[in-house]
Formats: sequence, C-alpha cells, structure tokens
Amino acid sequence: MRTIILSCLLLLSACSTPPTYHPVQVEISESNFVSLPLPAQLQQNINVSQLISAQWAEETQQKLLVQLQVDKNQVVFAGFSAWGMKLLSLHYSGEDIKTDIQAGLSGTLPKPEQVLFNIMIAIWPLEAWHAPLAAIGWQLQEQGLQRLLLDENGKVIVRIDFQKTPYLDGKITLHHQVLNYTVTIETN
Repeated sequence: MRTIILSCLLLLSACSTPPTYHPVQVEISESNFVSLPLPAQLQQNINVSQLISAQWAEETQQKLLVQLQVDKNQVVFAGFSAWGMKLLSLHYSGEDIKTDIQAGLSGTLPKPEQVLFNIMIAIWPLEAWHAPLAAIGWQLQEQGLQRLLLDENGKVIVRIDFQKTPYLDGKITLHHQVLNYTVTIETN
C-alpha cells in the first residue's frame, strides 16, 4: 500500500513540474557555441520584409529576400530568391529550431541558424544576450550606433553598425571579424 501511495505522489509531482528549458545553441565562431535568447525577449512583435546581403572571400556575394515574423512564442523566417522561390526557412520556438533548405542548395546558402543568429545578435536587446554570452565568457557591448561582440579575451569577434534607431528602420551592417564575412540587413 505504501508503494502505491508513493508511486501516486511521484506521478502527481511529475505532472506539476514545469517543463525544463533546453536552450538552442548555434556556432558563433570555430568551436564556440552560444544559446539563443527566447523569442519573447525581443519584447515586441514584428512582421517585416528584409533584404539580407552576405559577402565573404572578397568576391563572393549573395542576396536573400527574407520575411521575418517574431512574436512572444516564435521566430519564423523564410528566405526567397529574387524571382520568389523559397530557398530556406526556419521556425524557432525557444526550445527547438526546425529548418529547411531547398534541395541542392545546402552547400551554397548559409545555414538558417546562422542567419537567425545574425538577426538576433543585431536586434534583440542587450539584456537578452547577457546570460547566454556570460555562460561562455563573452559579452555584447553597445555604444551609440554600434554593438561589439567580445570573446573571453576582450577581442572583437563581431562589429555591428546601425544606420539609425530604432535599428529596424535603417541599414544594419554586421562584420564577423574572425570568420571574415559581412552581412547587411535592410528592412522594408
């Protein structure tokens, strides 16, 4: 009888235990991963169209039309070619990421998770990044119209320049100084 009562109590306590949050991590530099902030930490709902341009290796450039939607529960975006074909998509709930890349393009397009990281590091509030970055000894600083992502040694890894505030009203230029790529985000 005692075993049955203990079993029932354990089952009841398991039902009342809140779900465990398992942060989603993305690679931010070679062998360094960071947990992403939650969608709700943006503290606003947005639904915007963006033109994201990426340049790497001096001569390689690619442009992607992106539809970005954020609410307290999710981040959803889809990337389209200039002629309107969906090339990649991502759904981030705060607990998991689901991605899709058009067949045959996975080696030529950036990983959707990296696109998400670039967007989030640029527009999510500094406070949202404090705990995830502190967990790996990194920090995000902001002064005027510029953000700097610093590694554990204080070395600038990413420099983000904003044209104006609010940030989505102007052009955002993100330069990853270690991986040597530049991303420009223009919101329509």
